[in-house]
Amino acid sequence: MSRADEFRAMHRRPPLLVLPNAWDVASARAFAALPGCRAIATSSAAVARSLGWEDGEQMPVEEMLRAVERIVAAVDVPVTADLEAGYGDPPRTAAGAVAAGAAGMNLEDSRAGQLLALEEQLEVIRAVRASAPALVLNARVDVFIEGSGDIAEAIERGNAYLAAGADSVYPIVAPFDAVAALVNGIDGPVNVLVSPHDPPLAELERLGVARVTFGAGLARVALDEAARLTATALAGGR
Repeated sequence: MSRADEFRAMHRRPPLLVLPNAWDVASARAFAALPGCRAIATSSAAVARSLGWEDGEQMPVEEMLRAVERIVAAVDVPVTADLEAGYGDPPRTAAGAVAAGAAGMNLEDSRAGQLLALEEQLEVIRAVRASAPALVLNARVDVFIEGSGDIAEAIERGNAYLAAGADSVYPIVAPFDAVAALVNGIDGPVNVLVSPHDPPLAELERLGVARVTFGAGLARVALDEAARLTATALAGGR
């Protein structure tokens, strides 16, 4: 079984797939060494910031793919890469993810703060699937951050993306009280973004969520703690 096939199967059987978001080789190795870690995701924002860029496709795609390749080479579990909206050429970026050894990728349906028309995004997903047939494609639905916030629209987009070739659907920052409706309405695995602080994993699993990710949250927690310790040291331990 390939890494992609192994990763795809994790979406279809319990337990809930918890994907820690790494931002470099050191964080990836730390997560992969933890009992129960079956796969790792990257965070586009955290990777970019660690290398001096900002999120929103500011980092050159070649740099992002090199970072993904180094993370993949450093761990023995599947890695899915957050590759934003595809950096201007989603099929080519997807092929680059495969070449880097990634088992999957995230693909956003908004660009520059604008939700793409449904048919336009469906064309993108079909092209990505043709370019990278084995890649586990997590189709992000940005309705709750760039669109109407309408649950029915998120469900419509999610099902259309699955029919076009996506493997799972990611209605990012969906309100917790919308999760049950999304899971019941979307005919495939659903990814939910959770906070690193006390995420309701048992409840999400009960609702039928297939996978959870933390986005840039784990990197923020690590940086905040490092800054806190440094501030204490600079203050002379007071």
